[in-house]
Amino acid sequence: MTAPSVEDLVLGHVLDGKRRGRGATGGAEGRLGSPKERRTRGLLRNASTPRSWQSVIKRIAGGSARTPSELKRLLDYVTREEGVESTWCNLAGYERDFDPRKAGHVAETWSSTWRGAPKRGHTDHIVLSFPRGVEVDQAEVIAREWGQEVFGSGDYGDVWRYVAAVHKDTDHVHAHFVVDKHGIDNGRFLSICRYSELNFDVMRELHAEIAQEHGLNLVATSRLSRGLIENAVPDLSVRASSSSGSMAPAPPPLSDAERDRRIEALQDYARDYDELSRIAAIAAGPEQGPAAPSFLTRLAEALGASAATLRQGLPLMPDPTLYEEGDAAARIETARREMIAAAEEAWEAIRAMDPSAERVELERSFADQARSSLKLAPDNLLLAEHARVAAHEEDPYFHPTLASLARLEAAPPAGLSLDEGLRATLSHVRDEIGERLTALFSLREDDLSAAGTTALEMVARFTLPDRSEAQVASWTADQPTPEAKVLWMELERSLGQEVRAELTALDLTPALTEAVAREQLLSADRHLRLSEVPALEAIVDRMYEVLPGEALDRVMSGDLTPLTAHVRDPALRAAVAHELRNEGDLSADHSAGPWADLARSHARAAELGLRVREATHDHVHEL
Repeated sequence: MTAPSVEDLVLGHVLDGKRRGRGATGGAEGRLGSPKERRTRGLLRNASTPRSWQSVIKRIAGGSARTPSELKRLLDYVTREEGVESTWCNLAGYERDFDPRKAGHVAETWSSTWRGAPKRGHTDHIVLSFPRGVEVDQAEVIAREWGQEVFGSGDYGDVWRYVAAVHKDTDHVHAHFVVDKHGIDNGRFLSICRYSELNFDVMRELHAEIAQEHGLNLVATSRLSRGLIENAVPDLSVRASSSSGSMAPAPPPLSDAERDRRIEALQDYARDYDELSRIAAIAAGPEQGPAAPSFLTRLAEALGASAATLRQGLPLMPDPTLYEEGDAAARIETARREMIAAAEEAWEAIRAMDPSAERVELERSFADQARSSLKLAPDNLLLAEHARVAAHEEDPYFHPTLASLARLEAAPPAGLSLDEGLRATLSHVRDEIGERLTALFSLREDDLSAAGTTALEMVARFTLPDRSEAQVASWTADQPTPEAKVLWMELERSLGQEVRAELTALDLTPALTEAVAREQLLSADRHLRLSEVPALEAIVDRMYEVLPGEALDRVMSGDLTPLTAHVRDPALRAAVAHELRNEGDLSADHSAGPWADLARSHARAAELGLRVREATHDHVHEL
């Protein structure tokens, strides 16, 4: 066996910690990002890159060497003069040009570390292909960086030696890599397979990413993500049919089960394209005037078209005009960064405003925007905290009636509409509540001023439909010291109790109480008990006051007629009757979910003008 050369030993030692490509984050995520980011980037390029420009990386069958003589023959073939543009290697973990006359020396050096008899030999023979028309110089730069990233960076478990050569003897440039599977740092045996850290998907994605950085637009995505359900026809069959002039061969057949599985996967990709289309539309914003659509607007349209195409089971047809204007994934990434920077600036500007009801409304608007923008930047902490609604039990400002009244005025749930008279009543009640709370908070004006807020701002906070986690936290964070924060949280709790006591005496009209009850039923958690719906319980209490004993007995026995004059909505009548019959039965578990469904069904029936028949025998309610 031949010992390593002095050059290998010295340079290898000096450059050991300087091998190009090593970083703090190893593996595919170090350069390619998370699996979600990689999938997103691939789908964006599918929609904007010509379909033929795919990364192609193959392992040559029978290209493994088991003996020094087999390895020398392989190296001689790869580095032969005919058709070879250049050769290089990283024999000691660093890259340098390779002299083909040293093939025998390399074979002896590598084989000196071989142990055992691996089934697939001690080496791998990998071919990296480029599309037709790519210049050989550009291909070589990409191939050199790819080889060092994959085998020489150490990011995939070890550093593996290789000899590489760029060939230009066919109609498209390609690079050969002969790789020693025995790692030179940790002794790890190179395994390129589906479940290993280094697999062909990762290698193709690295090829596409490095090519993008050097001006060559490649994609590395699955056939299914491009709408191709059938298996690819083997290259040998294609070449044979071309040379003989016969018809193109049919793809290998699929079983029914496999076809169904692929169609289901196709629908998943269609949903992803739809989601990306919405993200691109958010990043694009509204179009201004009659000018030509922006890049992101056209990208949103292309992604929407991709989703529709996949749902029809057809192959994608990328928009070449998007490809001509640059990398869609890079544009989305730029838009994401700009959006995050703008959001941070907007939030700081809102918090810098003087205390006012307008500031609270802008905070609410910011939370709405955060919920839409979070899809564009799901890992951004600021957007995530503003997108999450504060849980009722952790929100000192929450009051169910105030929340329902605010939602009714802003955006009633589907199936719940308010006539003009009821809207006027709602507006009047909201004004009355504002006046009551303003008077209540004015008694604490000194405390509120010391905490950096005002009575009017507090009214706005309490009367919002909901508050985000970040919004509630920011009101506490505004306090200058830990002691001030504690005092502020005590003041919040105290004011919340006073608000609840003040609103106990609020007298809503029967029609508005019904609207509030329906809103609470339609938006309630499906496992919430009917007795825990405040407006419904208010109606039940009113029925005890207005119905004589005989009428209550009729309702208890299943006759809802006495309720008709007092509860207009059929679904609410059924729910009220149910609660009247079960009043005091604390062990019963009657969830709001079925009643919310019943309310929706009655609303739909009313819209269609259908007659509704009610029955409450044994808790059965029938439309």
